[in-house]
Amino acid sequence: MQIQTIPLSKIDYSSGNPRSDADADLDGMAASLGTEKRPMLVNPPLVQRTARGRYRVVAGERRARAATLAGWKALPCQVRDDLDAHAAHRLRVVENLHRRDLNPLDQALALKISWLTANGDELELKPRIEEILSKEIPQAHILAELESLLEGSGFAATHPVVTWDEVLNRLGVEMKPASRKKLMRVLAVDPKVQEKVRDLNLTEAALRSIGTLEAGEQKRLAKELNKNPELTRKVRRIARVVRAGTHTLDEALAEAQGQVTAEDEPNSAQANIPEDERMTSYVIQLLEAATSAQQAADGLRETVGAEYETTLPEAWRMYAEEALKILRAI
Repeated sequence: MQIQTIPLSKIDYSSGNPRSDADADLDGMAASLGTEKRPMLVNPPLVQRTARGRYRVVAGERRARAATLAGWKALPCQVRDDLDAHAAHRLRVVENLHRRDLNPLDQALALKISWLTANGDELELKPRIEEILSKEIPQAHILAELESLLEGSGFAATHPVVTWDEVLNRLGVEMKPASRKKLMRVLAVDPKVQEKVRDLNLTEAALRSIGTLEAGEQKRLAKELNKNPELTRKVRRIARVVRAGTHTLDEALAEAQGQVTAEDEPNSAQANIPEDERMTSYVIQLLEAATSAQQAADGLRETVGAEYETTLPEAWRMYAEEALKILRAI
């Protein structure tokens, strides 16, 4: 490996970067780089040579983009000529997975690609996997091609040659099986929808909720979320009532936007709603209220201690006692 100053005009970015938001919020990083004559770049980007005297970033894309934003003409880079597509993917994953702000979709894609790659290598598919990993296409498409390849080669996800724990250990990632399974459920979001919701900063739970809907409903919901980002806070409620069958997607969206729905109409209209639908709706409301109460109680325990009922200031203890009295009565 060597350090070489490379014109930024000769540096290309890879579609294989697990981080899809590499060009977001770069002002602070650009300011921290210093000047081109007096750089403050602690860790130069890692690049590899490609055709016609150009270079592709393997790791450090945000640093390269920040340097361009800062007006630099050239950038010191670590040049590696010994990386195949497997090694390049691993380096990208390791660099990005240990950052807490990585989008859940990006994290899930990177991890599942790594798991499938490890199993495919053991099934003697390495040359074909290398070909797929070398493609400059979005990670969701890479994943789809790997899944297709392994399924056609007799791979069974329930009986992998290389376990999830082995792959996570290789990457230095600590993740409990339950957390990993929940994260993987975000991949139920249609790939086309993934691209539409990436910039909305949806939580992992919200993405899992979207993934429970039919593909057409996912696309419609993504369109509405982009039109009205305020709805992102209500994604889980929208998906829940649609999945329960108490609302159509149109009705759930109308309710989330404060428009009148059947549930808001006078009691005479409520009587026309089938009993099982009303029952399901009330159960969902009860579940949401219970979840909110649990989160509030956990927050109080973290803030003032487990005995918060007695340690809260008197002005707030009265309200807490009344709330708990109601919950216990229920």
